[in-house]
Amino acid sequence: MRVCVCRRKALGRPFALLLLILLAAPLLLLPDDASAQRKRGLPVVQIGFVIDGPWDRLKKTQAEFEAEITDLIQGEFDVRFPKSKQIMCNWTEKSVIDGISRLLADPQVDMVIALGVLASNHAAIWGDLPKPVLAPIVLDVYFQGLPEKDGTSGVKNLSYTAFPNPFRRDLEMFLRIVPFKKFALLSAPYYRAALQAFGERFPRVAEEMGLQMQIINVGDSVQEALAQLEPDVEAVYLPPLLHLPPEEHDRLIKALIRCRLPSFSLRGRWDVERGIFAGLATEETFSRLARRTALNVQRILLGEDAGTLPYAFPARERLTINMATARAINVYPPFSVLGEAELLDEEEVEIKKKRSLTSTVLEAIDANLDLAAQDRTVAAGEQEVKGARSGLLPQVEVSALGRIIDEDRAEASFGSQAEQTVTGTASLSQTIYADPAWANFSIQKNLQTAREQEREAVRLDITLEAATTYLNVLRAKAVERIEKENLNLTRSNLELAKVRQSIGISGPAEVFRWESAIANSRQVVLLAVSNRQQAERALNRLLNRPLDEIFTTEDVDLNDPILLTSDERFRKSVNNPWALAVFRSFMVKEGLARSVELRSLDAAIAAQERQLVLANRSFWAPTAGLSGEVTHYFAEEGAGTDPPSLPPILGGESFPSSNDTDWSVGLKVALPLFEGGNRFAERKRAMEELARLRIERQATRERIALAIETAVLRMQASGPSIRLSRDARETSLKNLDLVQDSYSLGVV
Repeated sequence: MRVCVCRRKALGRPFALLLLILLAAPLLLLPDDASAQRKRGLPVVQIGFVIDGPWDRLKKTQAEFEAEITDLIQGEFDVRFPKSKQIMCNWTEKSVIDGISRLLADPQVDMVIALGVLASNHAAIWGDLPKPVLAPIVLDVYFQGLPEKDGTSGVKNLSYTAFPNPFRRDLEMFLRIVPFKKFALLSAPYYRAALQAFGERFPRVAEEMGLQMQIINVGDSVQEALAQLEPDVEAVYLPPLLHLPPEEHDRLIKALIRCRLPSFSLRGRWDVERGIFAGLATEETFSRLARRTALNVQRILLGEDAGTLPYAFPARERLTINMATARAINVYPPFSVLGEAELLDEEEVEIKKKRSLTSTVLEAIDANLDLAAQDRTVAAGEQEVKGARSGLLPQVEVSALGRIIDEDRAEASFGSQAEQTVTGTASLSQTIYADPAWANFSIQKNLQTAREQEREAVRLDITLEAATTYLNVLRAKAVERIEKENLNLTRSNLELAKVRQSIGISGPAEVFRWESAIANSRQVVLLAVSNRQQAERALNRLLNRPLDEIFTTEDVDLNDPILLTSDERFRKSVNNPWALAVFRSFMVKEGLARSVELRSLDAAIAAQERQLVLANRSFWAPTAGLSGEVTHYFAEEGAGTDPPSLPPILGGESFPSSNDTDWSVGLKVALPLFEGGNRFAERKRAMEELARLRIERQATRERIALAIETAVLRMQASGPSIRLSRDARETSLKNLDLVQDSYSLGVV
């Protein structure tokens, strides 16, 4: 039995494993979330792409379009982008037409996206379309002569997207940056061949603006194209030359710089970063086009006709200027333009000076001239203390004297004064008791303490001023950025207003209103630039740096570890009224205990109290001092050297005389009895000055307590306000997008 059981177990293991695999296999083969949605019966939509040709950003751009469409409608439709339905053309009109024809005739393709200038143009002028076609990359509706009706294509199944008048807009901005009379349009061969209206209408618009234009087709060779430039060409305008490989495009830009020709690109920042002089378009252009295309796809799938969707696409412009190129071609934009532009490579050398809030404060403490001057005041005060103490220490003096007197006076001195004398004297004096000297020493020590506290007050003031000035720079930069963005939005709204006027939604008053708003915005931008420059110079002065020194800054966040606001204990101390009351009481107590102003006044009061003690003691306290002196006669010559002698009858001896060394020791005690009332006046003055200092200290204490209370109460409102402002910012951004879309659609 035991063997039997063992065999059954041994045979059962592979059987159980096989059973487990069979049970798990269906789980392994379960569809993913997308497949599950398909099984739940979502309609399948297959979208095909017609692409002009390969270019450097194609993969990223196409991925953005597919991702936006998928993310938006994945819960409503099963959208697919089969690789077999993506036709890559070769930058020719024929290949694009063949590609569109294939997808239109393909029953497995439900919708076509013409991803390119050529494809979008031919899709827009195709005529009757059997299925929805989206043309998201239209350069200019007017220049390309595309069909339009009341802000839409007006063609069944056709939806295209276009910026309002981008070429005219670019040329107007280009002329604001640098004046010129003749420019060259570096066009692609397929623009001239396929966009026939483009080649006819662009010169007409240039002529209306008072400009002459030379059109040059840029094929595979940049050198051949540039060789066609006429001598009187003063500027160059570039539409997207996507057919050029990146290295050839860079070669074109370098050649334009060598020719010292200012250039402007319709692609905007992308080309400006590579060396083009200026441009208006931003990097997010294709991302926004992809989002708009996804919205149009959704509306079409939900039942709207593509031909009824508005084509106007609000431009979010940001003038970008490459200052390295500006220096290379020796063309500098005026202040009115610089104020609203984003400047790349603004300095000839890389800005190595980078400042943070912490480094700014530390540098201010080390380099500020006001604080350095206060350091010298404290150093000088130390010598005042030493000078006051010196009056209490022994005073030793050594001197030498050589003297010649007239002969008759020397003879008449009976040997007490020689005609020629050389003496040396050493003297010593020591104050035994002198209250004025002791008082002066004590007063000077207290005054030195006051000076040190004043220096500490200056240091704290410099710290606060440096931090505040740094934040002012950040604020000025933020305001400048906001005003520039506001100007760009206003310019976009002006372009939309022109479109609305052209399709009859609004009248000229709306255009005039936006033009007035742009003029006002430019003034505000110039003021914001000026304020930012003033703030930067104020910070440089505080740090004792050249006023025009350029530096970069680091943003400061409330979660920065150097700030008290990053401490969780602080946040808990201010998140409710009870905790805030405790925190406020603590801050007042700590602030008063650490106040350098009160410490300085305390030292001044101590000095004045000692002055009053001195005034009171002056009525009865004497001064006492000990002095001693030794004089040695090193040489005596001439008359009067020897004392006279007595006559012989009187004994013939000389008069007594002193030796060559004289010494003396003295003790002096003095007490002034009457000084005309001066001591009474000094005492009264000391009393009044002491009373003034005590009152001033009390007033200062109250001011400090009020300032701390006010700061804490202000913080009570500022913390929630910051959070609410962040929420309002997010909501406002969403509202801005909605309002802009509604405005472009003619709803508002």
